[in-house]
Amino acid sequence: MTLELKNVNYIYNYKTVFQKHVLKDINFRINDNEIIFIIGKSGSGKTTLLYLLDFLLKPTFGEIVVDGEDPYTNPHKFRKKIGFAFQFPEKQFFSETVEDEIMFSIKNFELENPKERLDEIKELMKLEDDLLKKSPFQLSGGQQRKVALASAIAHDPELLILDEPTVSLDYKSEKSLIEFLKLWVSKNDKSLIIVTHDLEKFSDFKGKIFEIVDGRLFPVNRGELF
Repeated sequence: MTLELKNVNYIYNYKTVFQKHVLKDINFRINDNEIIFIIGKSGSGKTTLLYLLDFLLKPTFGEIVVDGEDPYTNPHKFRKKIGFAFQFPEKQFFSETVEDEIMFSIKNFELENPKERLDEIKELMKLEDDLLKKSPFQLSGGQQRKVALASAIAHDPELLILDEPTVSLDYKSEKSLIEFLKLWVSKNDKSLIIVTHDLEKFSDFKGKIFEIVDGRLFPVNRGELF
């Protein structure tokens, strides 16, 4: 999958006295088998950019293209290609149990053999049966992030987007996440976008780095950061 932003601008409260120009003339492209890190100060527009990449927002100006097509003509079709885990996992939960949360993604995108896919996710993410019966809102922060990630990959997307995935994780949970992401990017058709303040924790990953400054996106040389 190829996803491209062309001269994308996003303005909150456009044409009101409260309007705020968050993203300016963003040109960005991700292809198969790419890893991209996005950094920037708090409030710089990183999360807004991710919402655009998952078609949760539409550009005020500019164009987003997926494999040569306009994803906003059928967002469900194109969102099937993308998995997104929010910075605050509890904001994406709405099911009564962990199992229902994961199964929703599987059924929503109409995967064949949903029960088999659930078993695959359980094994991949090392989810115990007793955890599947719990409410996602009653889990620890580390467990919630694991469940959010499991839900994001349940429908086998081509692109995985993570917003601050290591925040508030203990060492064990963080190590488990990093190892999983290494496995993810080793697959031939998978790409990864991570927004993070903890870039040094991903020093083993070879990928492009971009920084948002004053609403604009700039490539960054890794050597300039370490």
